[in-house]
Amino acid sequence: MSSLEELQQQLEQFRAASQNLQLEPLLTRAALQRLGVEYQTELIDELEQAIDDSIGLDEKLIFTGHTGCGKSTLLAELRFRLIETGRYFVVMFSIADTIERSAVDHVNILFSMAVQMLEAAEEQQVKLQPGIQKALYQWLGKHTKTESQAVEAEIEANAEAAVKGGIPLLLEFLAAIKSKLKVNSVVRDEISVEFARKISDLIAQINAIQIYISNATGQQVVVIIDDLDKLDLSITESIFSKNIQPLLDPGFRIVYTIPIATLREVSLRRGIEQRVKQIYSMRVAKFFSKATVRSPDRVPDAACVDLFAEVLDKRLPPELIDPTVKQQMLLKSGGVLRELIRIVDRCCDKCKTDIRGRIRRSQFDKPPVVINQQVLDQVMTDLQIEYAEPLGRNDYKLLKFIYDEFEPEDAENQRFLDLLHGLYMLEYRNAAQWYDLSPIVIDLMRQRGDL
Repeated sequence: MSSLEELQQQLEQFRAASQNLQLEPLLTRAALQRLGVEYQTELIDELEQAIDDSIGLDEKLIFTGHTGCGKSTLLAELRFRLIETGRYFVVMFSIADTIERSAVDHVNILFSMAVQMLEAAEEQQVKLQPGIQKALYQWLGKHTKTESQAVEAEIEANAEAAVKGGIPLLLEFLAAIKSKLKVNSVVRDEISVEFARKISDLIAQINAIQIYISNATGQQVVVIIDDLDKLDLSITESIFSKNIQPLLDPGFRIVYTIPIATLREVSLRRGIEQRVKQIYSMRVAKFFSKATVRSPDRVPDAACVDLFAEVLDKRLPPELIDPTVKQQMLLKSGGVLRELIRIVDRCCDKCKTDIRGRIRRSQFDKPPVVINQQVLDQVMTDLQIEYAEPLGRNDYKLLKFIYDEFEPEDAENQRFLDLLHGLYMLEYRNAAQWYDLSPIVIDLMRQRGDL
């Protein structure tokens, strides 16, 4: 039985677990060391090799995979690897942190790249020539309608210690520009209109920044642009089908993320493949093979179960979960790391609500609160309802076809692509590519009587 003190202690344990169950990638060394696991390291090896062995300095890499499969964390590990060699000046940023997602286009991707490169140079105290540095900040101020006189004066005076609100003045200026790009649609639109007509001028400026950084550091610049894969498909299709060439024109190495669903459009994929050496894909973890996934006595892959269990164990103390439901929880993720984190976090929320209710009602005569079958069932029901909300009859027919055939009738069908992008169905690979429904969607369709 639980006392008030024990319930309060449990509540703190679940609250601490929730802090570890945020749906954010592991982007710092500390986070990777505390919560990271060895996952698809061979893919990091491939990306590192592609950067190291590229014949020219202008290699472009396209990186794809399902939302939530761990791409951002993997790219963060790649970033640290490249930095540790001492040969690379690496700039990694999320496009979602710079531009409102609905407004992203090829021009503001490139403009954001220029801002992020300068910010990285300031953060790492790269000593650019004062005349060059002043011209770059003047250029940024002009095109974002941001007053730059104070910054230019500081550069001329070499006043390295100047700060505003505890932040170095140059970084404060760059933060103001990033804020404008994020929220000021007028400034953003003017930039897009101006440089759409003369994109070569923008690319020339980016190349100039890269050259200045390389000359100052003796390192080769690598830019990693994350979260393009999280944009709406219509936006990414426009960027990578109609305007991909400007993204490939800068004269240094760049890694672009792209939604897996976008690459199912044949002409778009062929257009990309003609311009890059290889498209790198991060696969979803497979608990079951295509041959066994429908078998009633199927046995999940032990290595995959152990890997996902390690992810869970680093975030949730074992005493907070009933061992009999642990594997169920892992399998419900479908092999998508983000889905596992989401399911566990929802379970923790249910448990915290239960504990707070017991404390409020002074109910100390019950067993300790843990994530058990009842809690997991409640969470899965909630998720099924959320998945069901946007679906219509035709969607269920399409999902049923995927369940039966492991492939779509038309891989370029827009609704198929939307559902693939939304994790209603998942792409797996053995010797061949195949598709299956998310376990949550399978449960939903069984509850409806569709399976």
